[in-house]
Amino acid sequence: KMSVHFEDELFDALTILTFVVAAVDVSFYMWILDSLNSTMQYLESMNQNMKLLRYLRLRLVLLISILFAIAWAVFGIVDNLMEEGMLPLQSAWTLSGVWELNYLFVLISVAVLWRPNESAKNYAYVMELPSLGGDVEFCTNDGLEEDDDELVTSAIDDVETADEKDPPLKVDEGVGA
Repeated sequence: KMSVHFEDELFDALTILTFVVAAVDVSFYMWILDSLNSTMQYLESMNQNMKLLRYLRLRLVLLISILFAIAWAVFGIVDNLMEEGMLPLQSAWTLSGVWELNYLFVLISVAVLWRPNESAKNYAYVMELPSLGGDVEFCTNDGLEEDDDELVTSAIDDVETADEKDPPLKVDEGVGA
């Protein structure tokens, strides 16, 4: 059987490790949210609305996860500080089990957001054309004079005209014999 002193030291070490894990979780959440904000600012400046909507949904999932984690942490702290606890001893496993459900919620949400679908090519390395509003006419020949009689030529035509200008060289029959 453990002594009371050893049990208190073990509880203190467990408490310290719990706060370390919580600090690591908070730092990762802050790091992810900071990167998401940078990405969303870039997408907004480039008028990439479809991609921006996906990242806004991801941020919402993470914020819901953070709010849930804060609420459950407060519940866990209150449950530990109370003499009898709010949860019976048979249900004490739910304090750690609900954390896993929170992580599972984030995982499933990300999987749903980035699931394969027919519009996935819209999110690839393709820039979305910004919506300018109104009718826009694209003119590709601005400032060029057009000559209706001019034909489009190809590289084969260049070779044929070069052959006409430069007659083929004749080999002197007496040199090689």
